[in-house]
Amino acid sequence: MYFWNIEALKNNIKQGVFSEKDRFSYVLIYIVLGLFGTSFGAYFPMESSNLWDKVDDFGLLVITIVGTFFAYKANGGDKGTDFLGRYFSINFVVSLRLLPWLIPMLVGLGIYYSYAFPLEEDIVTTPFEVILFQAWIALIYIRMCKHMGDLNEIK
Repeated sequence: MYFWNIEALKNNIKQGVFSEKDRFSYVLIYIVLGLFGTSFGAYFPMESSNLWDKVDDFGLLVITIVGTFFAYKANGGDKGTDFLGRYFSINFVVSLRLLPWLIPMLVGLGIYYSYAFPLEEDIVTTPFEVILFQAWIALIYIRMCKHMGDLNEIK
């Protein structure tokens, strides 16, 4: 199982040594992390939901649908091979590789919040963080599509 080395993962896929067990491991991790993310929101509900929360939810839905469609096309569409195995494994490694970008984003967001919202005020979602996180998620799909497309290149 690969956590960082996307090239080794792609080589295993190309060489046909990417097993069903490997596919299962990535899908299981994806599902568990998805459930963790969903339950996290249940334990820490938003106090002051606003229009930007709805924009964020809708944007995530659109990015996920469009990103998955382009990943399917990058994999070769209906003539592609092992879309789900590639989708989950490459998405996992790409997401981990882009995770360090969250640190400066969260620091910047903390600084922004400290100036935009005095201590007595509730912090509400603004266009700033919606754009920031949507761009990060879109970048995950862009990189995933690039790597899925690389698997279809003849070298």
